[in-house]
Amino acid sequence: MDAGQLHRLARHLRELAVQATSASGEGLPSLSELAVVEDVAHHPHTSISEIARRVKLAQSLVSKTVAHLRDEGIFITTPDPSDGRRVQVSLAPEVRRDLQTRGAVPLEATLKRTHPELSAAQVGRVTDLLEEIARLLLPSRKEGG
Repeated sequence: MDAGQLHRLARHLRELAVQATSASGEGLPSLSELAVVEDVAHHPHTSISEIARRVKLAQSLVSKTVAHLRDEGIFITTPDPSDGRRVQVSLAPEVRRDLQTRGAVPLEATLKRTHPELSAAQVGRVTDLLEEIARLLLPSRKEGG
């Protein structure tokens, strides 16, 4: 595998993940919205500048995204107690619960729907390989990942 293939695969896996976790009829989030939501999910009570630094997006884009998602009820913003000019961003509690439920959905159904050419055995193999890649490359929860 070369870097170009890795980029294509990463994009495809991201699309599969979004499809697997999206409710039917729900609009799909932009990549920047997805990056900001994922970051806030992993870093509650975080500032816009910290989000921008971690997701490597312009602070102005992150600020607009946070404002939009706050208006949609996805985020809650509160004044930063240490600096009144800043806000802290967190997921709304009901959104966090919903994302945890959606995140627990097995990938098999999405793979079957998006890749009807794959046999049941191939879908199982893809799932097994993805689980192995995750075990090898992703930090474990015990290590704070």
